[in-house]
Amino acid sequence: MSAPASPLLTPTARITSGQRALLLTLLIFLLPIAVGGGLYLFGWRPAKTSNHGQLVQPPRPLPVAALGASVATQANGKWLLLIAGDAPCDAACVALAEQTRAIQVSLNREMSRLRRIVLTATPTPALAALQAQQPDLVVSAPPPGWQAVLMPGTRHRLFVVDPAGNLMMQYAPEADPKGVRADLERLLKYSWIG
Repeated sequence: MSAPASPLLTPTARITSGQRALLLTLLIFLLPIAVGGGLYLFGWRPAKTSNHGQLVQPPRPLPVAALGASVATQANGKWLLLIAGDAPCDAACVALAEQTRAIQVSLNREMSRLRRIVLTATPTPALAALQAQQPDLVVSAPPPGWQAVLMPGTRHRLFVVDPAGNLMMQYAPEADPKGVRADLERLLKYSWIG
C-alpha cells in the first residue's frame, strides 16, 4: 500500500486564506512602486506644478563672490532674493525691492535665512533712499558676465538663488507677492541648507 500524498506536494494544491492575504498585502505595497517606476521610465511628468515662479532648468551657478567680499560674506549660506535687469533701477524696481522686504518680514522666524540684493549698474536716488530706510538691502553693481546668466534683455525681475549659489527660480515682473511668499515658505520648510 502506498502512503497518501501530502497536500503541499500535489500540483493541484490550493492556496490557503493565509497565503492569499500575504499575496494581497505584497501586491498592495508593490503596485504603487511598479506604477511609479513605469511612469518615470516612460517620461511622464505632471502637467501643472504648485510653484508660482518659473524653475530655471538646469540651475545656473552664479559667481556671488564676484560681487565683492562684503556682499559675499552677507550672502554666504543664505537664500537670496535677487533683483536684476538691464535698465537702471526705476520706480518699478524700487517697488519690487519694497515688496521683497514685505515678503521677507512676513516669513517671521525664517526671515533671517534670506538676503535681498539689487543688482544695478546705475543706482537711482529712489533706490538710495530705500537703502537708507532698509539697511539690510544690499545694492551692488553687477560684475561683467552676469547679464548673460540672468536672462539678458529683461526689465528688473526677481530671482531666487539657493545657498549653494545656484540661480534656481525666476518670477515675471508682475508676479503676485503672495505666490512668491508661498514658494519661499515651501522652500524654507523643506530645505536643510541655508
